Amino acid sequence: MDKNELKEVLLEVEKEKRMNDDLQPEAGDIDYREYLVKLWAGRRFIMKATGVFIVLGLIGAFMMTRTYTTTVTLVPELGKSSSNSSLSSLTGMLGLGGAMTGSSADAYNVTVYPEVVASTPFATKLFDIRVSDPEHDIDTTLIGYLTREQFSISGLVIKPILSLFSTDSIETSDKVDIFRLTKEQSGIVKYLNKAIAVDVDKKSGETTINVTMDNPVVAAIVADSVCSYLREFVTEYRTRKAREDFDNYQKISDESHEKYLNASRAYAYYQDHNRGLTLNAVISEGTRLSNELNIASQVYSQAKLQAEAARGKIIDEKPVFAIIQPASVPLQPSNSRKKVVLIWTFIGFVLSCVWVLYGKEYWGKGKGLFSEVATEKNK
Repeated sequence: MDKNELKEVLLEVEKEKRMNDDLQPEAGDIDYREYLVKLWAGRRFIMKATGVFIVLGLIGAFMMTRTYTTTVTLVPELGKSSSNSSLSSLTGMLGLGGAMTGSSADAYNVTVYPEVVASTPFATKLFDIRVSDPEHDIDTTLIGYLTREQFSISGLVIKPILSLFSTDSIETSDKVDIFRLTKEQSGIVKYLNKAIAVDVDKKSGETTINVTMDNPVVAAIVADSVCSYLREFVTEYRTRKAREDFDNYQKISDESHEKYLNASRAYAYYQDHNRGLTLNAVISEGTRLSNELNIASQVYSQAKLQAEAARGKIIDEKPVFAIIQPASVPLQPSNSRKKVVLIWTFIGFVLSCVWVLYGKEYWGKGKGLFSEVATEKNK
């Protein structure tokens, strides 16, 4: 072999060495080709494992209870300025000044609406809501529907099977003791707290009520009832002080009216029986009765004005709610069976890939190490 041929051979060897160095990954780099080779070699196992998880996903989706969500959006009145209200004009005309227009702090502002709806008294008030869906042969109270459809079973997944063997339900909740609820009533309260979600925007006061049930009509009925009960609760609280004031002023007005009538009768009787008499004692008695009549008349007039002002304050304190999105029957379920199948498929594919890449190797090493330890112990 001459020098030129030797030189060409050395160049070829150097070229092949450089190519091999380029193909080999540097320290710290990931060899994706090795992973792809392992995955391709274990493709059958991956396909079988993924197929098993797809079957599990289909079973879970078939057994899953469909749920429907109804959304109600309302904006409550955040507050009033008493100086600009109609009550200020009324009290001004009545001469009561600012006695009836003092502003008071509102403890139940929009930020506590979720706590109000989640409270036990509010949840138990929903028990006697009448729910009706002729298409699914439903005509009972909410507590009757929930005990028959939800709490007579141990879970939503096996509901289609076990619900066939349970027909007992509670039709009324007349004996609800909030201080000591029964186990079944406590379970219904917890379920309602999960099924009813209230979200409040602290800046605008916009309140969103979401009710999720396994029947679209029932979900719409409950959402509408929750909205109505919440408005009634807030209205009752906001007007409670004004109603108490009105009752007190009305009571004082009635008492002062009775005193005015008695004083009027006494003065009229005096005038009828002492006409034309000029005795000092008679004149003094007439003056006294006249003064008592005037005082009784003034007290009655003032009390009557305060009672009317209190009546106006009840109207003025009543909050206004703007319903932006009323309750309506949802047409589509809120949980998707396709999503359940896709999630199970993804989990099966990922787990099978992890097993092919790492699981088999570490499982083999673990078995070998266990065998070595067992062998040493036997020795």
